[in-house]
Amino acid sequence: MTATAIPSPNSLVMTIREVQNSYKKILGDLSQRNVKEALDDLLRLIVLTQQSEFRHQYDKNLEIYKNILKYTAEGIRDPDRSKIYNRMLASVFELTDLVFQHLLTHRSGMQIYQVKKDIANKLDWMIDQAVDSISGLHFVTDLDEMLKDINLEQSDPLKEQEERHKVMAKVFELVWLTDRFNEKEINLIESIRKSNQIEWFEKCIIVSALTLSLIRCFDQNKLDLLITFYEENIDQIWQRALVGLVFGLYIYDDRLPLYPGVVNRLSFLKEKEGLAGEIQMVLIQILRSKETERITKKLQEEILPEVVKLAPKLEDKLDLENLISKDPMDEKNPDWEDFFKDTPDLYHKMEEFTNLQMEGSDVFWSAFAMLKHFDFFHYVHNWFLPFHRGNTYILDLFRKEFGNSDPETLLDAIAGSAFLCNSDKYSFCLNIRHLQEGQKSLLLNFFTEELKNINEITEEDSLLNKSTKDKFIFTQYIQDLYRFHKLHPQRSELTDIFSIPLHLHKTWFLPALVEENSIIRNIAEFYFERDQFEPAREIYQMLNKKGDNSYEIFEKIGYCYQRERRYEEALDYYLKAELYDTNKLWLAKKIALCYRNLKMYDEAIQYYQEVLKITPDSSSVLASVGHCFLDKNEIETALNYFFKVEFLSPDDISALRPIAWIYFIRGDFEEAASCYHRILGKDPNKYDHMNLGHVEWCMGNKTAALSQYKLSIRKKDNNLEQFLAGFNADQAYLVKHGIEPRDIPLMLDYLKYTLDSSV
Repeated sequence: MTATAIPSPNSLVMTIREVQNSYKKILGDLSQRNVKEALDDLLRLIVLTQQSEFRHQYDKNLEIYKNILKYTAEGIRDPDRSKIYNRMLASVFELTDLVFQHLLTHRSGMQIYQVKKDIANKLDWMIDQAVDSISGLHFVTDLDEMLKDINLEQSDPLKEQEERHKVMAKVFELVWLTDRFNEKEINLIESIRKSNQIEWFEKCIIVSALTLSLIRCFDQNKLDLLITFYEENIDQIWQRALVGLVFGLYIYDDRLPLYPGVVNRLSFLKEKEGLAGEIQMVLIQILRSKETERITKKLQEEILPEVVKLAPKLEDKLDLENLISKDPMDEKNPDWEDFFKDTPDLYHKMEEFTNLQMEGSDVFWSAFAMLKHFDFFHYVHNWFLPFHRGNTYILDLFRKEFGNSDPETLLDAIAGSAFLCNSDKYSFCLNIRHLQEGQKSLLLNFFTEELKNINEITEEDSLLNKSTKDKFIFTQYIQDLYRFHKLHPQRSELTDIFSIPLHLHKTWFLPALVEENSIIRNIAEFYFERDQFEPAREIYQMLNKKGDNSYEIFEKIGYCYQRERRYEEALDYYLKAELYDTNKLWLAKKIALCYRNLKMYDEAIQYYQEVLKITPDSSSVLASVGHCFLDKNEIETALNYFFKVEFLSPDDISALRPIAWIYFIRGDFEEAASCYHRILGKDPNKYDHMNLGHVEWCMGNKTAALSQYKLSIRKKDNNLEQFLAGFNADQAYLVKHGIEPRDIPLMLDYLKYTLDSSV
């Protein structure tokens, strides 16, 4: 075979953005098995690195791939071809990762990669020291001894914590910024895991470093270590390990089947009791995290402005000064619900807020997003430090701020609070220094009461609390990760794992770990309840192909298609659901709706008539039938149905609009004008003004018509371009009623001039 041409470095001047785009393209091509294109692009990146080792690995993989192609083309049978191909493909994936990481480290100028360069220089020395010891774990032995010596010899708790802090910061950076783990790095992490001198919360930090390291650069060993931390089943640690594992499995889903070791490890892990439910909790919480911006917008635009507006009344009616009772048995103020009867919309919004909070939605994101400027957060590992009462720095701070109060009790209360993530708890504590004395006292009372409530719940339902506790840990940790990826000063240098589309039903890893259809179904229901109909529908269809032929599956697939405005497909599934003879009324309405949108009006009317036999006074159904007859141009029949709607709902102007329109197209201008003036007296829209303008023009009142046209254009949801589109659709009716075609463009031009001047 001919040798591959080597591009010169000078011909490949690439910006770091171009390098990133090239890296993504190579990964995409490898996932699609477009190997030649991937190899060609990879060679260009390797030339940029000027690293002979990368080129050597590349040439080796290229030779293997060319041999595979040759043997395939020549029809030579090789029982190991599939294994060789997979090993080659995995090797190219890994080489691509390493080349990309090298270019980021040496060419990007990113701060994180500057730290990586510094760590690499020191890391060599640290690892060499470990290798020099008989056990190969000299570094960790020293670490244990150092921590042990600190515990025994240091008399100043703050000094002790500071020393431990420095050690864990170094180890965190070492783990996070290592691309590939060799035996020395694996032994290092394993020894930390087994060490009795390292606290549980410090091991949590190492798990987070391992997670970030896996996200940054794939390594099968990192997956294995996370699984080991998970299987060890130490509370607070295993939950974090599972979250990191799920993120890693999802990000690298397309390459996992290439690793027999990963496949076997996951197959063994699959047998663990309770794994499916735990994975469901993690996945649902990750999906919830993607709603954070929407929830924040809702809070800022809908709920909080209403609360602020009603603040004086709240203070008077609810006696907010005494809302936090001294009696721990007091219930919440019963006046809440009575008060909100005056503003039911706000009450329901507040109720929704509470439900979101209980479900695990990130309702405090906006409140704490601005409180990450403290020096505490300058250290990356502190973003992942579990909040615990043993933090002597926070304990010392509380002693200074609360004087003779009981800071340990307050710390326990904050640590036990289920609705603040660890990162926000630290923000809260660090911000206490900036509060007034009265506010500090109020907070002390509030959290003391919350701690008592938490203890009561724990005593009452310990079995339920196990699952609930796991959910809270998952929730808080994922929110910690979310804050790091969204708020850290160097966030632009990170892979934002929360912006990656989460197509769980298309993954390899999920069915490899979870067989229960109920887990997949619950994910579909999550999407469905949040109006994310395409992914919900795809999962329902997957379940349908796996044998779920229930009427509800057919109904929900049909409904998803309907909301996607794919009415033909929706109709197909609705008709399948109809065979079960359940939910007849609901289904008949949906089937009729699909027929109407498919312009099959006779079929639609037939189903609507069946509905009217059950609910003869349904205004919406009567209006839908009228709509069908109007679309069929049977305006007299349509008018009769709209009259029925108006009779049933005389205060609803919506029925007047089609009545007025029918009067107009029929030429009954006086009746049409009367209807439109009634509508204008209530809540007119842009089309009401335009249509009344048509009526006035046909009646010879050009000045009045011009006035209505201008009112239509000046509506908030309208503009000249949109007005002209609607106007042009109605021109045939104007001509039909005697307007000269040549006058129409003149009227429109005059309208445009009057909008621009005082003509």
